[in-house]
Amino acid sequence: MKSFLLPFLFLITLTLPSRHGFSQSDDSPSSNPQLATDGGNFQLGLRTTFSLFGPNGYVGEGVGGQFRLQLWDRINTEWFADYITTNLGDLGRRQDAHIGWSVMFYPWIPTSGFVKPYILAGHCFDYTSVNAFSSYYQDNSQETANRWSSAAQAGIGSHFFLSKRAELSFNAQYMIHFGNDIHTREVTQGDISVLQIDNTTEHSGFEGHLLITLGLHIKLADLW
Repeated sequence: MKSFLLPFLFLITLTLPSRHGFSQSDDSPSSNPQLATDGGNFQLGLRTTFSLFGPNGYVGEGVGGQFRLQLWDRINTEWFADYITTNLGDLGRRQDAHIGWSVMFYPWIPTSGFVKPYILAGHCFDYTSVNAFSSYYQDNSQETANRWSSAAQAGIGSHFFLSKRAELSFNAQYMIHFGNDIHTREVTQGDISVLQIDNTTEHSGFEGHLLITLGLHIKLADLW
């Protein structure tokens, strides 16, 4: 898990000197809480994502990147890409790649402080691959399964302003995938346990999980 936090520690280190390059009235979060207020605000950032409460109960960890383009004082857009890996009980590995977008809505805009909550909803395309480390089957096709699908997600979050140009974001959203599901289960015979993969069309439908995302963003420009 620590390896997925390293990009944030590095980026935070880069942004700390910039806080001393502004005056207190210009850079303090308390005096300027609205890092993303007007349309045209463009941000670039890194993110760490954790996938919880999936069908197998394992926790996935991932890294990614995103940029934001604000359309209006209450409407922001987020365009992201994630790569998440999940250890399936040391019997196999699941890999998920997401690329998509979200719309962020600010119910109210605070006039002081450094916290700005939001509601978000969006859509993404994803690719999933599951590999078993060992199998009872001689056919290797039984040890690997993959799929392409799409998903919709919605949740809540908040900005935490570090300076006029830098902010942290934390959000929790539930993602539902549409398409064939890849089912896995642990099979034990004697002292040997293996991961059994079932990728049949009989399991088509919805598959959901909770995503917890921590992001660090830098304001780069006001485009309009």
